Amino acid sequence: MNPADRTATPRGPDPVGTLLTALEPQLPTAVDELQIATLLERRGMTDEEARRRYGQDVFDLSRALFLRLPARPHRPPAEPRTPRAAKLFAHGPLYAVPSLVYPAVLIALGGPALVRGMLLATTLGWVWGMGTSVAAHRLLGQGRPRAAARLWRRLTLLGLGVAVADAALLATTGDGGTGLVAFVVAQVGYQLASGILLFYGMEARLALIALPAAGLGTAYILLGFDADRAAPVLAAGAVTSTLALGAAWWATRPRGEATGPARPENLRPTLIGTLPCVCYATLSALFLMFNSVRFITAPLELAITVAPLVLGMGVLEWRSHRFHARAVALLRRTAATADFRRLAWRLLLRELGLGLLALAALGAALLAVLASAGILTARSVLLLGAYLLLGGAYFVGYILVNHGEFRLVLTAVGAVTALDIAATVAFSSHFAPYGEVPVFLVGCLALLALFLTALRLTIGRVAPYR
Repeated sequence: MNPADRTATPRGPDPVGTLLTALEPQLPTAVDELQIATLLERRGMTDEEARRRYGQDVFDLSRALFLRLPARPHRPPAEPRTPRAAKLFAHGPLYAVPSLVYPAVLIALGGPALVRGMLLATTLGWVWGMGTSVAAHRLLGQGRPRAAARLWRRLTLLGLGVAVADAALLATTGDGGTGLVAFVVAQVGYQLASGILLFYGMEARLALIALPAAGLGTAYILLGFDADRAAPVLAAGAVTSTLALGAAWWATRPRGEATGPARPENLRPTLIGTLPCVCYATLSALFLMFNSVRFITAPLELAITVAPLVLGMGVLEWRSHRFHARAVALLRRTAATADFRRLAWRLLLRELGLGLLALAALGAALLAVLASAGILTARSVLLLGAYLLLGGAYFVGYILVNHGEFRLVLTAVGAVTALDIAATVAFSSHFAPYGEVPVFLVGCLALLALFLTALRLTIGRVAPYR
């Protein structure tokens, strides 16, 4: 919209002019219709209220207000950039590297110690990494890259300290000893370090670091879990974790001189602001680990069905970025709220479908391998389906979190997790063997359905796309 096309601001008694008089002090110097729509939404304005009071929906009202603003310098907003697909595709395999070392850890520590250590390491790394990443992104968004780097360093060191303390306490309650502590610290270290390197776009460097552990771990699995070959795999895993931490420390080194005025190092508001994300990560980890832990030491056809989900996480991440970028472009060329809501929902279903199609392709390849090996079972097909549905829930949940819909997200995942645990305890024995599989499948379907319902109710809001 050209600023010269705007008319003078009316000061008469008409409702739109009165609203503009109240809003104008809060409007930024450079403004477009979408910024005004965002401001109206944050003040609680809905389409129904806008039609009742002003005779038009939020989109049209925002445009009318924008046209009445006095001329100001106007700068078109930048188009959102989607990260390179190849980098995002690599995230899934990079996330999967620790699991390739699990068979050697199983030989070294035994099944019970592996399960307990994996539960602790995966949950701690997931939750701690999520909180740290969100806080660092917020600092970067505030124009504080040096503060973000310092935060990465401090919280990574603190996270490793928590891992040591928790693993040492866990080792006193059962088998594993110092080996259990080393396993937990190595995995948490890799998870936190990989989060830093991916944050700074260093996927290629992380892949190079992870190559020895991935290669030896894969060879160990293909050669049949030979106990005599476990030591090199464990050593490669330890070296990979150490090198990843070193690379992450280098990535967060101070660079150049600080620009702009010095800001007080008060991180408390930023850290407090991450609590909803941390709660979501905690509930998500509880839901996944409660259901998946029983399959770690199950027959191979069940233990590896999670692989398509892990390997395809980068694809889901890419499709979520594509959705946001295309939704922003759609918003800028849509004339009415109802049209945007309808088209955005269609776009969401398209991106979700493409993401699930990618996971299904990986799943079909896995089923073909299992069938050729003669170990494909109905339970493995059901469990694979559950993980595919969970991938869809992660995709929709990621968008909901980006939209700030934490109340809906936490309510949905909390309710599904509680009901899933109760149903597993009450009904899994009726579907033996591995009766947890159908219960988990229903839980994943319920989570996806609830997330889609929540997004259907909120997808037409303007604020998340600003």
